[in-house]
Amino acid sequence: MSLSLQDRKQSIADLLNQIEQRFSGRLSTGEAIRRQHANALTSLPAELPDAVFWPETTAEVSEIVRLAGAARVPLIAFGAGTSLEGHINAPLGGLSIDFSRMNRVLAVRPEDLDCTVEAGVTRQRLNQELRDCGLFFPVDPGA
Repeated sequence: MSLSLQDRKQSIADLLNQIEQRFSGRLSTGEAIRRQHANALTSLPAELPDAVFWPETTAEVSEIVRLAGAARVPLIAFGAGTSLEGHINAPLGGLSIDFSRMNRVLAVRPEDLDCTVEAGVTRQRLNQELRDCGLFFPVDPGA
């Protein structure tokens, strides 16, 4: 069962109020920020999210997913913002989750050619960590 437009707007407003109270200063509803988080390199027109949130931990992401699920508000994951596929568009509005603050390299295991990183780690950041091990993470030829 889908929500009416009025119910959807109220649900989003309630969710954004909860997030702002819980994570003050890490939620933006400004048009310029929302437009940046819907800018795709496709011919599709930008469809802006209702807001953008910057989590800093996995626990915060879990909490946001739980809150948004209960409110039936769509979530849009935002990484580097290169969207060649238009996947950061928000045709039904919703909340863009910008992972750029989750940029820690948690573990490097050179003997296994393996590492554990947070969702916002860039290739450049990872290569800084790997340099002293004599390793690097190359550009994905399919990207």
